[in-house]
Amino acid sequence: MELKPKIGVDNLKFGMKRTEVIEILNKPDRILTNQEDENELILEWNYLKLRMTFYQNENDRFGYLRTINPELKFNGKRIIGAQLEFVKKQIFAELIKDWEIDEYDFFTTYFNEQNWLTLHVEYGVVTEFEIGVPFKNEENFEWPN
Repeated sequence: MELKPKIGVDNLKFGMKRTEVIEILNKPDRILTNQEDENELILEWNYLKLRMTFYQNENDRFGYLRTINPELKFNGKRIIGAQLEFVKKQIFAELIKDWEIDEYDFFTTYFNEQNWLTLHVEYGVVTEFEIGVPFKNEENFEWPN
């Protein structure tokens, strides 16, 4: 699974319709509606350790991804299971200079707004990865072409 910041992962591109994604990945194992936002439909594929969010008010388009898949890579380097400092300094160093850090009881998140990308870190290791389509402004997404 190769990460393409601001675009998606592999051949899964932000802005794709749910039916297009299902054609590629097959039927999801679970379909959920976000309890906090009925606009968000979440599809989950166990074999990929992947959850994708589709925005109903954006014509059922793919706009957000969460994964713990150990095959996730950027520039050929694995993200999940890697040491945080390696990920920040070796994988994303050219792309991301500033991280917003939030600490919770048992994990820390590192977020970059420009790329709408989040790393979840436990014990100094990246355990989960999230990426969403960035915002063009406060009301509109920056969908890739």
